[in-house]
Amino acid sequence: MNATLVSAEGWFPASWRSCPVRQMPAYADPTQLKEVEARLAGAAPVIAIDQAARLREATADLAEGRGFLLQGGDCAESFDDPVAQQVAGIVGLFDAMAERLKPAIDGPLVEIARIAGQFAKPRSALDETHGGVTLPAYRGDIVNGMEFDAPTRKADPSRMIRAHMQSVGTAASLAAARGNGRTIFTSHEALLLPYEEPLTRHDPVGRWWATSGHMLWLGDRTRQLDGGHVEYLRGIENVVGVKCGPSLTPDELLRLIDRLDPRGRPGKLVLIGRFGARKIGELLPPLMRAARGRPVVWTIDPMHGNTSMVGDRKVRRLPDILAEIDAFLAIAAAEGVHGDGIHLEMSALDVTECIGGRGPASIDELDKNWLTTCDPRLNRAQAIDLAAHVAALIG
Repeated sequence: MNATLVSAEGWFPASWRSCPVRQMPAYADPTQLKEVEARLAGAAPVIAIDQAARLREATADLAEGRGFLLQGGDCAESFDDPVAQQVAGIVGLFDAMAERLKPAIDGPLVEIARIAGQFAKPRSALDETHGGVTLPAYRGDIVNGMEFDAPTRKADPSRMIRAHMQSVGTAASLAAARGNGRTIFTSHEALLLPYEEPLTRHDPVGRWWATSGHMLWLGDRTRQLDGGHVEYLRGIENVVGVKCGPSLTPDELLRLIDRLDPRGRPGKLVLIGRFGARKIGELLPPLMRAARGRPVVWTIDPMHGNTSMVGDRKVRRLPDILAEIDAFLAIAAAEGVHGDGIHLEMSALDVTECIGGRGPASIDELDKNWLTTCDPRLNRAQAIDLAAHVAALIG
């Protein structure tokens, strides 16, 4: 990996390695990990730098109050996904949602899919126990497998190679899916840094870009100011998302903004609220006031803060999801902030994972077509209806 270009601030793609890092798998064989990283360093980029720069231009418009951002897709991609079918499905779903949204938007609709790299998942617990047997938690196909047995749950660096190959194919299929010039950009959580670092490349003027995706985001569990994830993301030129959860204080938010974007570039940062319908009214206004005057983009993730547990089952209800969106847009208007978009976990399939609307009516119906590898997603009909709901609010 080329680490010879060091920024004036002391950043280079591997500088995160000197920082404490959370949510990283424990690989048993360091030599194998280094070999995989070296292969990735010589591998093809997933996306082109000029397209990542194009997204930066689009989010700059959002930061100026023009347009709307629609971000969504699977909770986590799987190695078993049929790529062509997945791409066709997500493009069709974005088209259907855009048809509802665009007439209500003053400006362009910026479309970003959770795809072509969304293979890693943060976990609240390191291990899982079933039937008296304890094994490492499933961290996404890029790290280990979902089947509950010791060999499958072992963190395997070679999975990064497979994730990269699938991401390259997915991104290429996505880029070719539309012939009308409209682009769906790619995004994922920048969680597995040994994967991100070797895919970080510099442009002709020496600026560093993540070529693993057009937009990368910082998770709510990895936003420590002195942590490796913040250190990595502060040095790339891509649009960077920041998940803003209930524990984030206004002071911490300002320090994150200053750390990730000290030059205050319009649209560089997308702040993604995820509070829950019951907490957003208390927690979001102070954050918006603190960030007033900063050229950030504000969006809402109404999925993660509205997740509850019923036994071992994760449950999300559409009325709670809609209520958080309603509150977000109302708070933004009251604070004089442009409510710039929504961030959804959704499927183009007729899954039965979120209760309400044109989905299952109760917990008892969730098993009819529960397909997610992790968190519940809106199905196609629910997502389209949500887009129509948002359009009515902003139109």
